[in-house]
Amino acid sequence: MNNIEILYYVRDAVACLGVLVGLGGAVFLFTRKKVMPGVLALIGFIFLGIEPSLDIILWRILGNNSNANYDTLNYTYACITGPALFLGILLIVLAFVNGFRETKLPPPPMEPPVDLPPTI
Repeated sequence: MNNIEILYYVRDAVACLGVLVGLGGAVFLFTRKKVMPGVLALIGFIFLGIEPSLDIILWRILGNNSNANYDTLNYTYACITGPALFLGILLIVLAFVNGFRETKLPPPPMEPPVDLPPTI
């Protein structure tokens, strides 16, 4: 194993660590009773975790095979990770928008004016 392969493993490990931290943040949102942002963040970080996982599976495990078809692996990697990264980022942005949105309070109840006589 040469130095460039070590850097690829470090990159995938950092990406997986980032996904795990994000999943922990999604669980933290659940504990703060923010269910919708928590669900969106959880699904978004799962989508972001597809890329490093597929990178390890396709290129590190299946790519080391002597009869690997790299054209098929390349198309598979691109067709899966492209939409997964896009959807992951979109869902995390939606989670931030929903998480920081102010809750609208109901209007205060109407009270009758004090200076009017009671109605019969």
